[in-house]
Amino acid sequence: MKYIAMLLMLFPLAASASDIEYLMIKMMQPKIATMKKVGNIEGMAKYIKDLEIDIKEKISGVESNANWGFLVIAVRNDGKIKAWLDSDDEVPPALAKIMTNMAESRTAFPVKDGAVVFALGYGVNGAPLPTEKMPFPVEWKKTSGCDNEDCQAVDAEEVVLKSW
Repeated sequence: MKYIAMLLMLFPLAASASDIEYLMIKMMQPKIATMKKVGNIEGMAKYIKDLEIDIKEKISGVESNANWGFLVIAVRNDGKIKAWLDSDDEVPPALAKIMTNMAESRTAFPVKDGAVVFALGYGVNGAPLPTEKMPFPVEWKKTSGCDNEDCQAVDAEEVVLKSW
């Protein structure tokens, strides 16, 4: 009986841990523009891989509902990084803060001019990423004056540089 009681006490801890799965990398600029800006894709690939691993480890102890979204990241040519979370789901503030802070506090990969903009599509605790969704954070909508469907024609780099 004591064994069952102990297992029941541990269950809430096991059930509350967050698990993240990365479902896509969405380039927010044409591939040729991105390649011109980064030259060698290896630095960008290492940044993304290391960030994904570190976020997965860091949020494992954070309580979260199942949710999906995009971690949208911009890296400027001066080495500054800015990140936004974009989701239609309710994302716990602690989870959002960890993800954006980890993206912004890393060492940037080299960018020749302007900014490189991309998004990591993720699902937490089994949430699927809707295929028809395009990342466009709320802050970007305010900066560009667009609303949902008409945002697809907006230049992501231009919006990022204005909203910095």
